[in-house]
Amino acid sequence: MRKNRLYFQIVSVLFILLGTGASGILQAQTFDEARNFAFNGEREKARSVCRQILSEGFNSDVALLMGRTYAWDGMYDSARVVLQEVLIQRPENMEAYDALSDVEFWADDNAKAIEYCNAALKQEPESSKFALKKARILYSDEQYEEAVEVLETYLHKNPGEPDFLLKLKEYRLDLMKNRIRLVYTFDNFNSDFNRDPWHFLALSYGRKTKLGSVIARLNYANRFDSNGLQFEIDAYPKIGENNYAYVNYGYSSDALFPGNRFGFELYHNFPNAWEGSLGMRYLDFSSSGVDIYTATLGKYVGNYWVSLRSYVTPDSDGTSVSGALSVRRYFADSENYLGLKLSYGVSPDDNRKPIDTEQNLTLKTRSVRAEYNRLIKKLWIVSVGFNIGSEQLEPGNYSGYYSFDIGFSRLF
Repeated sequence: MRKNRLYFQIVSVLFILLGTGASGILQAQTFDEARNFAFNGEREKARSVCRQILSEGFNSDVALLMGRTYAWDGMYDSARVVLQEVLIQRPENMEAYDALSDVEFWADDNAKAIEYCNAALKQEPESSKFALKKARILYSDEQYEEAVEVLETYLHKNPGEPDFLLKLKEYRLDLMKNRIRLVYTFDNFNSDFNRDPWHFLALSYGRKTKLGSVIARLNYANRFDSNGLQFEIDAYPKIGENNYAYVNYGYSSDALFPGNRFGFELYHNFPNAWEGSLGMRYLDFSSSGVDIYTATLGKYVGNYWVSLRSYVTPDSDGTSVSGALSVRRYFADSENYLGLKLSYGVSPDDNRKPIDTEQNLTLKTRSVRAEYNRLIKKLWIVSVGFNIGSEQLEPGNYSGYYSFDIGFSRLF
């Protein structure tokens, strides 16, 4: 009798366990169905499935999905009710803080969104996700100083984070809307060139506006016993969250510069800290105009920024190609770095070089440049660079040169 009773108890337990397992498998399959409905735009169907699952017992993942579907449909009050219940049941659930901060941000309650970010950071003080999110919300609320402080505090503890460096570079320009910059460059040549040293001086003023940065620049050059002036204006208008453009115009009446120059380039920030661009330059010489096409591809890798730029100049005698590989090692923020640049051919964006004729664009040159940039007391930027290279005088015969530049910027 006892054996029979024990047998029935064992069988009962097995049936319970099997039933629980089957229920769990069925619930997982139903949740997958709800997710598919949600991500395919059938959100009311997704919520209906979620309600069915929740009627059998609380499940934070299901409640989070249901709350987010309400938020995606702009039903913020319903989203708050569901998501706050997740925090009541699971106070440490970081996904709930994430979802609720989104809800409040989309509902234009930035103060409440920041409260949820702060609550999440209290749970996980080193969370890069919530630190960056908090900075973005502060920035969108035009609290530029507070947004920069969040980024700088995080970078002080975690130097070199690429997403933080990108945003700090952008946000600091809003905090310091004005910048005056003075750069001097000295170029010296081997005796084969039969050239006296060149001197180049650039004075610029930049201001951050709601549409993007605008920079006015006056360039002075002393080359070939001649002097020349060029005026340029650059603009970097924002086009949405992940896009911006570069627009340039320059004018000079002196032979050391093109008479007119135009530039346009469109940049896009891709996921995983990638950035790419496509653009063109147009140089107007006294005899003809030249179209130059350019593209870049860059990526943040830890504390490093690596980018590759190419220039392509079509011509009836053949296409000329030049390019440069740049590497920067960032330290505390985006204004403190060491850089190395390897170049081949002539760059139309390097005003220190005399592109006064179309032929100069096809010169075969190669160079290596080292640079250092440092922010001092959050107001001054000092930059120094050294360049060594060679230029082909005739096939197989290169002659060398070196250059040194130093720049000072004042932010205010």
